[in-house]
Amino acid sequence: MNKRALVIGLFIAVLASVISQALLHGQKAIATDAALYIPYFLSPLFSLLIQATSMLAWAVPGLYVGYSCKNKPVQHAAIVGAAYAAILGAGVFAMQSSKLIDTDSMLVFAVSSLTQMAKYSVLFALSAPAGYFLATHRANL
Repeated sequence: MNKRALVIGLFIAVLASVISQALLHGQKAIATDAALYIPYFLSPLFSLLIQATSMLAWAVPGLYVGYSCKNKPVQHAAIVGAAYAAILGAGVFAMQSSKLIDTDSMLVFAVSSLTQMAKYSVLFALSAPAGYFLATHRANL
């Protein structure tokens, strides 16, 4: 197990998430103001930029883990994705714990957290092979 790739990948995931959220906040503010002054046919450009920015949180860490792992990059990326989602889930649970007063809301939150873990594991694992192939291509040069 490549622990260095896991730890740095987790750090990169958190950092990319913070940067992605900041960029999304700025883009949405610009898009609401720009909607008044730009032609209508350019509006898909702003939605495309928002979608690309939201992919930053899982594409960049997955690429890094795939790039830095020589063995089993997909498995390592899935582990980093699950750990990242667990950290996000713990943070959200800490912020929303006062609102979770009954068992139904706690169960909904637990299922949501497990779903996020599965989602980020798959997304990180899907982007890891691209990083791995980039590393092998650079090694062959």
